[in-house]
Amino acid sequence: MRFALALALALGLAAISAAAQRSNILTNGRNLQIPINHGLPDTTLDFTFCRLRYDNIRRARKSGWGDDYPQADFNFMVRLSELTKTKISRWADGDPGFANVTAMDPDLFQCPYLRMQNAANYDFTPEETVRMHDYLLKGGFLWIDDNWDPDFEYYIRPNLMRILPGARIVDLPVDHPIFSTVFKVDPLPQIPALGSWLRNGGQDGEFGPSTVHYYGVFDDHDRLVVLVSMNSDVSDSWEREGDNREYFHVYGGKGYSLGVNVAVYAMTH
Repeated sequence: MRFALALALALGLAAISAAAQRSNILTNGRNLQIPINHGLPDTTLDFTFCRLRYDNIRRARKSGWGDDYPQADFNFMVRLSELTKTKISRWADGDPGFANVTAMDPDLFQCPYLRMQNAANYDFTPEETVRMHDYLLKGGFLWIDDNWDPDFEYYIRPNLMRILPGARIVDLPVDHPIFSTVFKVDPLPQIPALGSWLRNGGQDGEFGPSTVHYYGVFDDHDRLVVLVSMNSDVSDSWEREGDNREYFHVYGGKGYSLGVNVAVYAMTH
């Protein structure tokens, strides 16, 4: 609790100090399903936040690839640069270097860190399956976020097993190093979307009581290549930082702590 309050204070002070800068946080989440930029940032020597873009084949979960976009991506990049020594890529206009790619995009292999929202809405084609297999085995890392029961067993696990047939999938314990790379995260957070949290009287689960899981997918060399957030919407805590003060104080520290840990772990392993 002390850490969560300290981090919230640090973020608040950072927001004040950054108020006159181009990288101030974005508010008023939109879940935009149309890209606002194309290709990779103009300055790509540093960390780039890549999001996987796809066309829905079903509506099993929320909107699609652009859930929490672009506010979550923008805000996370700003906070990563403030809370760590990580240098971030930038677009020519000074915006943080967040980008979106498809599985078949040549730029995919320039994205060592990749996020996918609402994965239950999509099944990879045979060509994309091969592509994602190569991406992960060549050093890529995929974080699949904002998934809720029964998404994992119905849609996500089968897709992952097609991509990596020999993969080992583990319900990661809280003492796995990814959860303490920079900040110690304990317990593992369950984070609802702001709208669900308001509708459900402050409950952590979006669709009633549920158990949070963070599944890790390991390749043949025992490298963690995929993280799946189940019954948690981590990116909403980034997207909605400036939209509701109480929500931010409950979930902001947890969400940013976990996000920073995952990004730094992915880039150093």
